[in-house]
Amino acid sequence: MDDKRERIVEAARKRFRYYGIKKTTVREVAQDAGVAVGTLYLYFAGKDDLVVACAEDYAARHRKHAEEILASPAPVADKLREYLVTRFREAEETRTSSRHAVELTREVLRLKPDRPHEEGRMMWENVAKLLAMSMQSGELHVADPENDAKVLIFSLAFFFPNALTAPAVPPREEDFLLVLNWFIEVWKRGT
Repeated sequence: MDDKRERIVEAARKRFRYYGIKKTTVREVAQDAGVAVGTLYLYFAGKDDLVVACAEDYAARHRKHAEEILASPAPVADKLREYLVTRFREAEETRTSSRHAVELTREVLRLKPDRPHEEGRMMWENVAKLLAMSMQSGELHVADPENDAKVLIFSLAFFFPNALTAPAVPPREEDFLLVLNWFIEVWKRGT
């Protein structure tokens, strides 16, 4: 990614999270990024483009992290656990770390209504790849990596609310791990 573009996206992300989208101006983002407003407009048509770029940057970081985990020499069960725990923590951080989380979520969904499905599909594909790896290594005994990945993702869906659907009692990591570890143990035993 171009250095100026990267600085602009990072400045927008920080400002949106701290001040919200409505109270953030393009001029403030440009100032935070250390570029002229005109330069910002060479990269982005306006605030909506900045919101989309922030969402795409989040997805790109997800893909990069998944690729690193898939390529690591760790046992598949450890890779699966690391990948999904990281996804849980990222979702939790996105949902709770900003008082503007609801506004941010609404705007992303307005501009990219398929974003939750894209994220879910990315998770499913990565879990399916990990389960396929486990079949090759003999570490986990899964019948059908794609189907088993769907069942796992559906079983964990409760733990991934967004800011608009947050439950009264927030999901806890220890409960998330209880469910995830149950699947891993069943797959290790092959039952």
